[in-house]
Amino acid sequence: MGNMVKDECGCVITRKYASDFLIKRVYDKPKGKEIATVRIDESRWFKLFYDGEKITYKSSECPVTIITLEALCEAFEEKKDPKEFLNSIKGFTLNDIAKKVMEQFLGVINEKSGLHS
Repeated sequence: MGNMVKDECGCVITRKYASDFLIKRVYDKPKGKEIATVRIDESRWFKLFYDGEKITYKSSECPVTIITLEALCEAFEEKKDPKEFLNSIKGFTLNDIAKKVMEQFLGVINEKSGLHS
């Protein structure tokens, strides 16, 4: 499929495998106002930030959480269907942790009326 986003330098990067989302992180540098703090379980958590255009995050170092958040932030920015986008990532399974992260993320988006996906 080949999803394209730009890194901090403005270079276009392609991410299609789960490992790409871990290695080439684009949205893990919080910018803007904190809009949510979510605890997934005793060791996993994330915070969401919004700068008027992009959603960024800070999270625990759980690979599933990071891959899910990277994909969800990209889907938000590119106006893609979040679940479909997550399912398109090669080598990634939408397990219970990923589903919970997605539910919480989408809940924040729906709750904040000023955000558009």
